[in-house]
Amino acid sequence: MPVPRFLVDVKDANLINRSLPLMISSRRCYTCKQADDEEPSQSAGVKPYLKRIADHCQETSDYLLGDTPLKEAIFRVILGGGNRPMNAEQISQILTEKWALNPYPRDVSTNRIQKLLEHSEYYCIARVPDPKDSK
Repeated sequence: MPVPRFLVDVKDANLINRSLPLMISSRRCYTCKQADDEEPSQSAGVKPYLKRIADHCQETSDYLLGDTPLKEAIFRVILGGGNRPMNAEQISQILTEKWALNPYPRDVSTNRIQKLLEHSEYYCIARVPDPKDSK
């Protein structure tokens, strides 16, 4: 049985009237947000923001703070990966590494992450269909 993978689904965002470009642009690091000359818009699309987060923001100290709520952290990890499909184990490993020195231990186990991924509609996180399901 294949391991379920997840990503941020643009179609899901449109169905529930979420502005994904605005959601994603607001997750950039402080420096990138300050460098903007204009406000992000729905028409901008998500690609430039995803690229900037993956290439730069995810490595900054303010991108994934130790007190970030878990669903928000999962969203940021997926964005930091360029919105490529990820499974719960991959996300768990990233959070474990990022928060290794956090003075307040958090449950970022694969099981916990999996449960949160299954219920992250607010963040438009969706399961990638199994290739067998499309046949």
